Amino acid sequence: MPDRRRQTHAAAFRGALWVTLAALVATVTSLTLQYSRTISLLDTEAQHMVGAEITGLADRYNAGGVFELKRFVDARAQSGEPRDFVYAVADPRFKVIAGDLSSWPRDMRHDGWNRVTVPLQSGGKTVEHDIEARIVRLNDSGRLLVGHLASGRARLRERFIETLIWSIGLTALIGLGLGCLISRRALRFVGRVSDTGERFLAGGLDERLPTTGRGDEYDRLAETVNACFSEVERMVASLRAATDGLAHDLKTPITRIKARIELATLREAPIDPSILLETSHDLDALLKLINDLLGLARTEALTAEAFERVDLAEVAKEAVNLYEPVAESEGCRLVGHTQPAVVEGVRPLLMQAVVNLIDNALKYGGAAANVGVWTETCNGRVILSVTDDGPGIDQDDYKRAVARLTRLDASRTTPGSGLGLSIVSAVARAHGGTLSLHDNRPGLKVIINLPAVAGSGATPTAQTAAV
Repeated sequence: MPDRRRQTHAAAFRGALWVTLAALVATVTSLTLQYSRTISLLDTEAQHMVGAEITGLADRYNAGGVFELKRFVDARAQSGEPRDFVYAVADPRFKVIAGDLSSWPRDMRHDGWNRVTVPLQSGGKTVEHDIEARIVRLNDSGRLLVGHLASGRARLRERFIETLIWSIGLTALIGLGLGCLISRRALRFVGRVSDTGERFLAGGLDERLPTTGRGDEYDRLAETVNACFSEVERMVASLRAATDGLAHDLKTPITRIKARIELATLREAPIDPSILLETSHDLDALLKLINDLLGLARTEALTAEAFERVDLAEVAKEAVNLYEPVAESEGCRLVGHTQPAVVEGVRPLLMQAVVNLIDNALKYGGAAANVGVWTETCNGRVILSVTDDGPGIDQDDYKRAVARLTRLDASRTTPGSGLGLSIVSAVARAHGGTLSLHDNRPGLKVIINLPAVAGSGATPTAQTAAV
């Protein structure tokens, strides 16, 4: 247990680190993008302001020459007013003749935009300032420099770095905290799933995952896992319940066949044909049981790729036509009332389900039974029902009647494999529907409820076979 607890803590910490890393990457990326866009905007604005200032100075130069330009620049430099611009006028040999600079910067000899550090007077002191300046050639081969102080962007850069450091620290703390909470919640859920799964594998088939009722992804996953557990429990319970019946159904005919063979071996007279006939009947029963089990297995392994549009009304009419001679020979009345009922499914399996229901109704309905087959579409569902007016079965036996290899006849002398309703139930489940049994007062009513194909109509037709 301690090792498992340490592994859980380590996994939670790793999850928190991943969450923190993602948050840090997002924070750094967003702040860097914001800083880059801000600097770009400030650079563009500074270039526009410097360009506008150069345009005004060029007008003065064109109006009064270098003298007027020098007079204006000196007036600006000596005004003492706070400003963000730097001015300088130089002769063709780059000697400053007016402006804020005492000497022309060596790195600023070419026309265009330049970035350089220059000494400027500020409060009686000389202070180094970064400027971004544009140099313009004058008509007399002199130079005009107009620059903008870059100290604001330097302060912005310092603030950005400071903000970035604080943001990284806070994001790391918050990310680790929230990451630990999220990871621990997820790991607690995984732990519950693991513990429940282990108990389920150990034989506790009634184990289920608890849900919070919030309807979040953990609840949805828990509901899905619980549905899988329920299906496994149902199948295991069905197999356990079928074990005794299967053993009896296999053992009885095999024992009879073995006894007949031994008797025939002891007798010196030729084999009685009746013994061969009885043995053939027992073998037929065994083959039917095996075929029914194989059919049930194929039905439960059915996938949606095999589905196609099937009108259940046509299937029901075909089944009624098939069983008309059987009903007539047994003195029963078979009636079909069908409305179009289109579903997505496998026609042979649906036919087998309907045939099984009609066969059961004729077999257990009694002499002169009235058997009805109905199909209809209602509220987006297809309903197929088979009714009889025989003795029916008790409501307490409804679930047992659908179980595999279960016969309500305790002596198990009634012909059949005990898989008829099990196969019908499996077919209904494979098609996304349900099978239910009801009291027909008198008799039994069996209903298959399937999802209908959207847009299918419902035109009533009638078919009757009576004796």
